Amino acid sequence: MNSIFYEKRFDTGAQTDISEDFTLPDYHPEIRRVVGVRAAVLTDGKYLSGSDLEADGNVIYTVAYSDADGRLNEITETSSFTGRIPTGAQDAKDDRYSAADLILSASAEGVSCRVSGPRRFTLSSRVRLELLSEKPVDLTLDPGKLPAVRQKTERTTTACLSETHTSAEVSGEIREREDMEVAGGSGQICLTDARVSDGGVLLKGDAMVSVLLRSPENDYTVTRGRAPVELTIPLPEVPDGVVCRAAAFPSVALTELETSPDGTISWRMEYDVEADVLKCTESEYASDAYSPYAETEITVRETGVAAPAAALNGRLTVSARYHAREGAEFITAWGAAAAEKITACGGRARMSGTVKATVISRADRDFISEEVSIPFRYEWEALEGGAGPEEFPLSSKSAVQAADIAVRTSDGDEWTVTAELGLAAVCVATQDTRAVVALTPGEGGEPVKKNLIRVYVPETGENAWDVEKKFRLGKDAALTEGVYVMD
Repeated sequence: MNSIFYEKRFDTGAQTDISEDFTLPDYHPEIRRVVGVRAAVLTDGKYLSGSDLEADGNVIYTVAYSDADGRLNEITETSSFTGRIPTGAQDAKDDRYSAADLILSASAEGVSCRVSGPRRFTLSSRVRLELLSEKPVDLTLDPGKLPAVRQKTERTTTACLSETHTSAEVSGEIREREDMEVAGGSGQICLTDARVSDGGVLLKGDAMVSVLLRSPENDYTVTRGRAPVELTIPLPEVPDGVVCRAAAFPSVALTELETSPDGTISWRMEYDVEADVLKCTESEYASDAYSPYAETEITVRETGVAAPAAALNGRLTVSARYHAREGAEFITAWGAAAAEKITACGGRARMSGTVKATVISRADRDFISEEVSIPFRYEWEALEGGAGPEEFPLSSKSAVQAADIAVRTSDGDEWTVTAELGLAAVCVATQDTRAVVALTPGEGGEPVKKNLIRVYVPETGENAWDVEKKFRLGKDAALTEGVYVMD
């Protein structure tokens, strides 16, 4: 009987502030005013160091600025970081425990750019690291030296989280007019399907690039490219009886753009993907126990067992209207999104959050940055055992990417902002479990055998187990027409 379960070590986080000075290369125009800045976090590695988890990576900044000639430009800079989170690793005595069993997510907050000279600026942000950690717990009943033990057993599904990752690249072309030059661009990966099959996680989705183009007359347009993504991340061998569900979390490391003389834009994107895997298995534990041959005492362990709740890779499109500045001309847009709440109820999992779209427009020869908030809500089928009749929060790793932001203008000042979102989440629920883990002889000793027949009629509400334990019956106790006959 498999009685290894998993319980939450904790769901916690830490943050680290980073700041770095940069100098603009000579081949870029000087900075007159920063219009906007955005950032993405790419984690490179995580390492167990004593009882802490160390993580390192890079924050990739994109700065939009106007120059002395009134043109909008974008530049990309990278700053490294290192963070540390307590893990409780000293509690893990199981040799299966490793850094791969620590589910890490990272995001950037408080992103800012401070200009100290025409070519000097400082980029700052706060990197938030969040860790979802589990540890194995053995709920096997130890009968001690008792000659025989009867158990009342329960079966439930438990979930163990682990991760695997890979790096890949994708490329494509965009046909444009010959007289346009690239003023900036960015890329995103949107994965809409993650399935465990044939020893690997099969991922499908799209790579998208948004390119800001500028004409000699200083007019702007946004063009987009898209290419399909399909790859498989190998999985270590999965034991028999284990069912796996997965969710994939992509991060773009590099987007390169190159323009040919005929106006064709060639783009290439490097990206990393982490696939977080729910390894689900059915296990059994003793909810009660006794010995037919001796008075016994039980040792009970109460714990919250991790149950599989939900896994998601999907796509959602949301939109909102807002009033732009009178006479403004749309230039470009980008966005960031986050899941603020993930719950389960009645067999359904629910994610809600907010998209913050940054819309850049131009009025009176000046560039304007405005932020538009768009709430979103997404619902999908939860995994069996992870969603009861009442709503409850889930421990989860989640990510929401604003894969594409489009703006539709009108003759007036009411514009429509549309965001295409890539959603990913892997969630576990906590089931309160009471298990008997040890059985020891009490002070009553062995029951006295008598030459008589005892008959017992169960009281109202008593079930078979209640009667058997009350009289410490063996497996051969006879139940005839609702009456126990015991010798």
